[in-house]
Amino acid sequence: MSEFQYIAFRAIDAPVSKANLKYMREQSTRAEITQWAFDNQYTFGDFHGDTIEMLRRGYDFHFHYADFGIRKLMIHIPELPAEAKEYLIDDQLCFTKDKRGQTSGILTFNLSLEPGDLEDVWEPAQVMDNLLPLRAEILAGDLRPLYLAHLAIASDMNHDPADEKDAPVPAGLNKLTSAQKVFAEFYGIDKAMLAAAAQGAPSPAERAQAREDFDQWLESQPDQTRNSWLTRVVQDEAPAVRIEIMAAYRKSQKAPAWPTAKVDRTIADLLEKAGRLE
Repeated sequence: MSEFQYIAFRAIDAPVSKANLKYMREQSTRAEITQWAFDNQYTFGDFHGDTIEMLRRGYDFHFHYADFGIRKLMIHIPELPAEAKEYLIDDQLCFTKDKRGQTSGILTFNLSLEPGDLEDVWEPAQVMDNLLPLRAEILAGDLRPLYLAHLAIASDMNHDPADEKDAPVPAGLNKLTSAQKVFAEFYGIDKAMLAAAAQGAPSPAERAQAREDFDQWLESQPDQTRNSWLTRVVQDEAPAVRIEIMAAYRKSQKAPAWPTAKVDRTIADLLEKAGRLE
């Protein structure tokens, strides 16, 4: 029986430079490669390119799916929000800083699976496209993607649910974005598990307050600064501007921008509660 693998990269903030595009083409002789995208499929063989270096040289998002158990995402981001560190777990949900002491680095999601643990993905390219907004959400301080990843990984075959503590539960867990819904499905988190986890989430009022705090902060910024941001948005620099704004906002805040609630429960407790709800 043949195997199927889909390997893809996407540039989000800006196209890959011509110099780096040459490097990308050296990573595969069979992939479809542009300044915005890199796509390859295998029924036999493997991808031997340098994934980390490709992300450092211009691509922002990497997706690797294989029908024998691989479901891996790697996202290059300019800075990991401080609150996100509470969700990191082993080398399956980790952040690897770039060289030379920069704040940028690669956030990796890598669930351990056996063949047949989850249903096959028949349109991986479509799934990947639906997941791309996750990067902007994480950079905006949204902790729900990190929580979902922690939940999936803490529940996998490499971890004992009775020993794994649940992570801080973010607001809005009962109202996921479209990308987050696809992410939860991709990693096998069912609706009962989500409902059980959401019972510990902060109230919507706390999330609304966080939005009001951000609006007030934005209004307090100098006119010159806000006008500069707006001009760059019009000049098609919206992703970079969003990153810059959210980084400045996070640095100005003593409390996390995204409300969370710490809960005293294990993954086994959640699984039991999900079973009752189901």
